[in-house]
Amino acid sequence: MARRTKLVVTGVAIALVAAATPAPAAPSSTRRARVAARYIANQQAPDGSIAFFSSIGSTADAVLAFVAARRGAGAAEDALDYLRSQTASPDSEGETVDTVGEKAKVSLAAVAGGRDPRDFGGRNLVGEIKSVERRGGRYGRDTSVFDQALAILALKAAGAPGSRRAARWLAGAQCRDGGWQFDRPAQAAENRHCSTGEDDDFFASDTNTTSYALMALEAKRARVDSSPFRFLRRARDERKGGWGYDRSSITDANSSALVLQAYAAKDRTPPSGARSALRDLQFRLCGRRAGAFAFTWVPRAGGGLERDGRNLGATIGAVLGLLERPLPLGPFELTRPAPRGKPC
Repeated sequence: MARRTKLVVTGVAIALVAAATPAPAAPSSTRRARVAARYIANQQAPDGSIAFFSSIGSTADAVLAFVAARRGAGAAEDALDYLRSQTASPDSEGETVDTVGEKAKVSLAAVAGGRDPRDFGGRNLVGEIKSVERRGGRYGRDTSVFDQALAILALKAAGAPGSRRAARWLAGAQCRDGGWQFDRPAQAAENRHCSTGEDDDFFASDTNTTSYALMALEAKRARVDSSPFRFLRRARDERKGGWGYDRSSITDANSSALVLQAYAAKDRTPPSGARSALRDLQFRLCGRRAGAFAFTWVPRAGGGLERDGRNLGATIGAVLGLLERPLPLGPFELTRPAPRGKPC
């Protein structure tokens, strides 16, 4: 009997010790972002580019990720040198900085990295963007709504007095459901989602363009009603808690990150579970490929969903969303490399 009592007491003591031992703290968003920065830096090509869809756009976005994470000094410098060389002259495949959107992305990266977009690769990117503004405020005859938002953000980053007409044009491009579509302002022939329903109308209101538009209008201190956030709430993917590109898409890292940036720009609290929806797409923070994000979720062979594999573009896009840092980013002198990897 005494032995049994002793065993019971010992078991209770072990249980109390276990209960008193704090569970390991979940990695912070800052830690997640900095390990992601390491993954991005490890994908950099010898010429300094960090290419995904577009070597220019992805490299510019990567610079923003390094600056937001406050890590990756050497990689950011090499990336900026690459962007400067591409701004000066095209590469062997003819890619150069020529559209309003590309000029805006490079300008945003230049400012964040402490460079002058008015003298970058021998060009004044700020002046080039401003010079194409039309009477109605659109930056170029056929510039997309998406690129208009980027241009407004780039001019804000550079401290250039962008026009009120540009912000009014962007605000006027809004779809009746509260969102914005990628290519053009809402048309009379389109439904409330900016879709004609025809097979050749490839765009409707989407979360990505809406997020950029919200950040751009906030940068101009333009008045925005609550309709964009109603659109974003309705577009949310209830299966995984984040956002896909449009109203029927499953959660992806890029879209979820952009929406979190838009909420932060307007100082609004995102819906419950939205932050964890983005974090859930990140792989382990240890090992050779630590910190990478999947783009989205795909069906698992045995049922359910699984992440679709490590994705450089998704990892670049996720960093600012993890940190809830809206555009534009101000200059920051990076001095520290991306963190070293840790074994699992």
